[in-house]
Amino acid sequence: MKKVSPLLSISFRPFFILAASIAAINPVLWVFNYLGQLSLPLPVVDPLFWHAHEMIFGFTGALIAGFILTASANWTNSEPYQGKALLILILSWIIERCSYFLPLNEKYLFVLMNLFFPILWFMLLRKLWRFPKQKYVFLPILLGITIGKLFHSYGSLYSIDSFEFSGREVAVGLIRFIVLLIAGRVIPFFTIKKIKGVKIDLPRWINPISLLAILTLAFPWPESTSKFVLVSILSVAIIANISRQIMWKPLSTLKIPILFILHIGIAFINLELILKVIGIFDDQVHYTQAALHMLLAGGVGVVGIGIMTRVSLGHTGRVIMTDLWTKIAFISIISGSILRVLVPIYYSDYFVQSLYIASCMWTIGFLIFLFRYFGILISPRPDGKIY
Repeated sequence: MKKVSPLLSISFRPFFILAASIAAINPVLWVFNYLGQLSLPLPVVDPLFWHAHEMIFGFTGALIAGFILTASANWTNSEPYQGKALLILILSWIIERCSYFLPLNEKYLFVLMNLFFPILWFMLLRKLWRFPKQKYVFLPILLGITIGKLFHSYGSLYSIDSFEFSGREVAVGLIRFIVLLIAGRVIPFFTIKKIKGVKIDLPRWINPISLLAILTLAFPWPESTSKFVLVSILSVAIIANISRQIMWKPLSTLKIPILFILHIGIAFINLELILKVIGIFDDQVHYTQAALHMLLAGGVGVVGIGIMTRVSLGHTGRVIMTDLWTKIAFISIISGSILRVLVPIYYSDYFVQSLYIASCMWTIGFLIFLFRYFGILISPRPDGKIY
């Protein structure tokens, strides 16, 4: 076997670094631009589109790549992507992030800003092709996110609002789905493995109903859809997913931060669903995009930092335990997410101040992750294993 550097030995190492980096940089730059204290050199795209697109597809894309390519190697009992193959995927992600700042016309920009997900999908296809149990689940999800990204970026570049909105809704809905799908697999397993005597027995119907309702929300429902239909779907999703999380026994993990952080993230996603219902009737909740920020900043951000921490320790041969710095990072990201959602709704007079504080807390949390885990992610495993 050809020797590769630890950083390129498995996907979670570089992509968790990239995910934390963009999470630390993007919100702060956006806030300073939004408040007129910084001018982002974006020749073609709108700064608001850049911020949203990067958090939906840049940050989340790095998380998905880091996790799913690592997991797929375990599912298939095969060697993970590493070396040159992994480097190509990394470069495609970086090129996308840089493309927004290049003075290109729409055609070339559209190509450059849509390199990463097609390559990721093809790599996952090669890995899962002979494994139908995973192939028929994760490949369609990733393909849907890829198509959503294409529509979202095309709609923005060519001023087609319906494309931009529909693409975002599909991608965000499928990101919500994949997080809840994976959570349903790993959280009960982690809990049973970590806590002696805990039994988690779920009725067979709970996962299909909760996930089917969530998947239904990934469709871009037209504005003419009745409130009754939307509220009905959301109500099923809320009841089923809250019930499912209760059955995971979250309170049993209260003294284990690296487990409990995952429950907090899932609770934020359930709160996002509740905010979507409220937003149907409350313009303040709707126009502040409280639900979207609760999902991405709260749900994906908090679940993301929990998974990144756990995988970075466990898959490098270290003890899976949170130190003080990691706990501070958790608290910082949770607090920043709550501020970003609640202040614009209930304390709009302090909106500007809250943007500074919320973005800085989110940034501090992910900077702490980089400070604490960068050395781990670029170093060989202490047990001598390759990956």
